Amino acid sequence: MIQTTILADPSSTVAARNVDRLTPQRIANGINYSIGAGGCHNVLSQSYQDKVFIQDSGSFTEMSQWRIPLVSDDHNTLEVVIHYDIQNVSSTCKAKFTLEVGIVSANLEIALPSTAEIADGSFSIAIPSSDEYYATLTMFTKADTSTPAEPIIKCVMARWTRISSPIPAGTIKQYEASDFLTPMGTSRTNVNEAFTSRFAHNVIDNVTLLRKRLQSYLTWSSVYSASSALFSSADAGAPEVYLSVGHMKLMGGYPLAPTGYDKLTHRKIELHVRSIGKSSGIEFDFFGNTISISTSAGSVEWTIHTLELDYEKLNTRGDITLPYYDASLDNTAQNQTTLPNYGFVPSIKYPAITTNNHGTILSLTLMGI
Repeated sequence: MIQTTILADPSSTVAARNVDRLTPQRIANGINYSIGAGGCHNVLSQSYQDKVFIQDSGSFTEMSQWRIPLVSDDHNTLEVVIHYDIQNVSSTCKAKFTLEVGIVSANLEIALPSTAEIADGSFSIAIPSSDEYYATLTMFTKADTSTPAEPIIKCVMARWTRISSPIPAGTIKQYEASDFLTPMGTSRTNVNEAFTSRFAHNVIDNVTLLRKRLQSYLTWSSVYSASSALFSSADAGAPEVYLSVGHMKLMGGYPLAPTGYDKLTHRKIELHVRSIGKSSGIEFDFFGNTISISTSAGSVEWTIHTLELDYEKLNTRGDITLPYYDASLDNTAQNQTTLPNYGFVPSIKYPAITTNNHGTILSLTLMGI
């Protein structure tokens, strides 16, 4: 068996035994690694069939929008990777991302040359000193109308960049203004250094805060401005403009709900929904919860919904022993009625709005601990 050099040996902290200096040192290294790298996984991964995410406009056109969780105020650089194709030969097609956190925003433009199929970029945002715990990411694309050439997006991915090691000294604000992580001074855990109670208090406080760090379990957006002058409607696939009955039990994520989940008093799991409002409201069923949205008719807004978990009802993964649950649109009569079906033909796509597309859902994100 290979013994890790990072994790602490619990037997070295047993009563009446001398504390091995490697134990606090490994605890400190583990805490610092969790502060710097924890939550820096993909917050967005969405792929598309060929010729679905396509644009022929010579100006940047909004195509999709996602809600993503933050990591901390110090994790302020977002990396974006695009897998794409270009119909015809051009070097002027582009993609653009707008990142918003509260009242602050930042932009990134990425060139999509026809000589490559993978493009990436990163950009930073000055996170405001508030209690923000999520960001809104919007994607635009632009074609070359002179050639002409059209960009075709096949996959888009985004993740927050890790804090480089060693973690800088000083506290790090995670979400709430009163919650600060304290990087561990690893030089203080070397042999013959003083060992104080402050170390233990900082460890406990850090673990408590790191448990609150959110991750993305499901992030989806429709493609609501697709357009092509080079392909006929028969050749180019029709994109998903609204969440529909076709997504039921097919699109989902697997949130973690371990032992003690019910006793947690902080933010646990939320569904963020972007929809076009309807005067009578919108209701649909997701993950055993009825989601009720009351927004003005024709308004486009994000709403946030706290989810409750019925473990017995939701435990449909057979004899698996891990506490993960299938979070998806439920196959209910409510969803069959509320969500667009094959007979739904909007008179016009979003972002233009008519009474024909009131009450439709454009994006959703499931985020939690």
